[in-house]
Amino acid sequence: MGLIDDFSYVRTALIFARTGHFVYNGWTTAMLGAQIVWAAPFIKLLGYTFFATRVSTIAMAILTVWLTHATLRRAGLDRWHAIFGALVVGLSPLFIGMSVTFMTDISGLFFIVAGIYCCLRALESSTTRAIMLWLFVAVIASLLGGTARQLPWAIALVMVPSAAWILRRHRGVLAGAVVLWVLSIAAILACLWWFKHQPFFVPEPLLEKPIGFRSLRELAGTMLAELLCLLLALLPALAAALQRMKTLRAKHWLVLIVGSVAAVWICRFITFHWAEKGLLPWTGDILDKLGVFDYPNAWQIGVLPYLFNTTARAMGSFLVLFTAAVFCFVTFRAGRKPETSRENRPSWWTLTQLLVPFAAAYLVLMMPRGLWMQLLDRYLLPLMPIALIFLLRLHQERFSSKLPAISWVVLAIFSAFSIMGTHDWIANHRARLAAVHELEAAGIPPSQIEAGYEFDGTTQIDLRGVVFDKRVSYPASIDVSPYRPAGLPPGCKDLFNEHTPAIHPEVFLAYQQVPCLEPSRYGPVSYRAWLPPFRRSILILKPDW
Repeated sequence: MGLIDDFSYVRTALIFARTGHFVYNGWTTAMLGAQIVWAAPFIKLLGYTFFATRVSTIAMAILTVWLTHATLRRAGLDRWHAIFGALVVGLSPLFIGMSVTFMTDISGLFFIVAGIYCCLRALESSTTRAIMLWLFVAVIASLLGGTARQLPWAIALVMVPSAAWILRRHRGVLAGAVVLWVLSIAAILACLWWFKHQPFFVPEPLLEKPIGFRSLRELAGTMLAELLCLLLALLPALAAALQRMKTLRAKHWLVLIVGSVAAVWICRFITFHWAEKGLLPWTGDILDKLGVFDYPNAWQIGVLPYLFNTTARAMGSFLVLFTAAVFCFVTFRAGRKPETSRENRPSWWTLTQLLVPFAAAYLVLMMPRGLWMQLLDRYLLPLMPIALIFLLRLHQERFSSKLPAISWVVLAIFSAFSIMGTHDWIANHRARLAAVHELEAAGIPPSQIEAGYEFDGTTQIDLRGVVFDKRVSYPASIDVSPYRPAGLPPGCKDLFNEHTPAIHPEVFLAYQQVPCLEPSRYGPVSYRAWLPPFRRSILILKPDW
């Protein structure tokens, strides 16, 4: 079965591997291009299964971690800081959670990191020919990545021109960069034109609704939530500053503690994401699926078992903000330590000119979604390598060439949570499949089982060929009329998903007992988790009307 949206992407990949054609099914807002082509040989080798497509993502994830390390080295980090930075990315809950899916986040990150690496290599080059070669490769990586996930196009449109401006003293570089920029725009427009003319693609306007005061307030809160969640993801690197706390005086402690408590309190009023009014993790999608908080899950009825209550999350919020405050205070209070290496490193000003415009463009491109609280934690992945370059360079140049033990301890904790949380997420899906197989053995077809949207989406495609989305035009031969059973009480209509009208459920899988449903004659399907609660169950319920 699918994980998040990849039930749709996998079907497109399987059809492409068999026929060589891109076929969409009414759910995809990204064209998926390079990712589908990359998955094709894995599918042919391993079989036409969800597993084969996810192996292709794991392979790309491994390449992404290796390339992140190489990029950090080119950005001036020494060996151990670069290894640590690559591990912070590769062992992040966001990265590991995405690496076991066929979502586009890992492939998008790979091409973004590849673009950064190529631009850094261009900055190191001494001849115009070498510079233009690396910028050309960066553009190719950007255009390929953009066919899977559109944000990598910002590499060609923003970062390559930034690199060319830095290298403008080399004869012909600016002119060549202009040519690359124009060709990039032409290629992007051609891709968008092609995608727009594919049957059952999902159009996604830049602005979904009129902008008003409330949407602007939501934008401010959502962007702040993203920033705070990014600090959480970077906590292993920020924790390096905790070793310097012994240098703080009593008045410094007082200011940092009071300021952090105040920041936690203020954030509760500014960020009003679904993550319970501005507490850790501030925004969700992957982190809530791994059990950080009790957000009502849109993919299956009920709420996933969760790890942290409100008090624990408030304490975690304080620790993240306090650690970030300590890092800023002790870092900028410390003087630059004497250079011990003559290694040629890009200057701070060079890195700023290269990376900050891209990061700013990335944030601007996310803003339209932020107007209606649609920014997710996994969107932060491309910003992590950029932030780590600056954070780890600061530590390396102002404190030590070795990271303190506390950083490795925090990284180990994050790694353990990432692995165990991802295991439990997959175990949940396996339990749902086990429940479906039990019902099928009893004679109930998938079309009569509400098993969560990932499974239902696959069933919907099997039955009708497409998933229903009101933004898509469907031929009259495809029935997309909503299903509502006779006698349905008004308060129970949310049990039936408008995107899967071919599902006429007689039984429902759920995390716990909910209104409108009652226990059926089928017992719960239990499974073991690596994080508490260790014993969990999927309930099989029936309508009570």
